[in-house]
Amino acid sequence: MSGTRRPQKDRTAATRAAVLEATIGLLVERGYAGTSTRLAAETAGVSLGALQHHFRTKAELTVEAMRFVTDRLAGEFVSAIPREGDEIERISLALDRLFVVFRGPTFAAAMELHLAARTDDALREPMRVLHLEDQARIRESAIALMPGVEDRPGFDGWLLMSVSAIRGLAVATMGVEDVEEEWQMLREHLIESAGEFLGRESA
Repeated sequence: MSGTRRPQKDRTAATRAAVLEATIGLLVERGYAGTSTRLAAETAGVSLGALQHHFRTKAELTVEAMRFVTDRLAGEFVSAIPREGDEIERISLALDRLFVVFRGPTFAAAMELHLAARTDDALREPMRVLHLEDQARIRESAIALMPGVEDRPGFDGWLLMSVSAIRGLAVATMGVEDVEEEWQMLREHLIESAGEFLGRESA
């Protein structure tokens, strides 16, 4: 019955989301070289023509897939951290959450794109733009969790250091299961430095 069909815009959004989710899965499983628009369409259960209606090239598809997933992760990240309570405790929870994200499959997919962009002209500029968006998204998330923190001297430097350090540890330990000791050591230093820019001793 026609009355039970979803509006066209809902079907279009669902198709787009399915394609992007499938693309991330392919990047994780097969890497950038093993991902194609045809395979993404097959995995998502849509026609190649339907996919190409939204995404003309593999580069466009894969970068938009990363944007789609990181937008969702950012929302989940902020909603998982309490907005009230001790600032240091909330920072500790945020660091733990960020480490989990960087150890997850989405970050592995992002690394595939960054590595491919080194030699792929079609990816280089879109990935540069995506990197800037990600940096801004992380900053916005930190401010959402701790309103007013952006006015503290040293905040931006601490945030850049923390994200870079966590990302670096995640890259250095890809494929290594037990990294708890290394993470706790890094976490301790990041929390201590957070206490410094907050103007008090960390717990």
